[in-house]
Amino acid sequence: MENAMNINAKLTPVEAQALLANLREQYRLSLNDLWYADQYRLIPDGLRHGSILANSPVMAAQKHLIGALTQSLGLSLKAVKQS
Repeated sequence: MENAMNINAKLTPVEAQALLANLREQYRLSLNDLWYADQYRLIPDGLRHGSILANSPVMAAQKHLIGALTQSLGLSLKAVKQS
């Protein structure tokens, strides 16, 4: 990633879990809205998510932050997806 930035934040576990839940919900809502948008509906399902992320820097950043929070909290990705 060219010119990548590292951001450090000290959060309590409760704050980190709350932020993670909020980011996941925002991401879910945005993805749901864009999934059926005219500009993406003709893109095959297997390529659509990547296309949306390529055109939405906010969602790409949310995805990275969700991954970092998940890892920092010691949660497995499987456990996060099931919650």
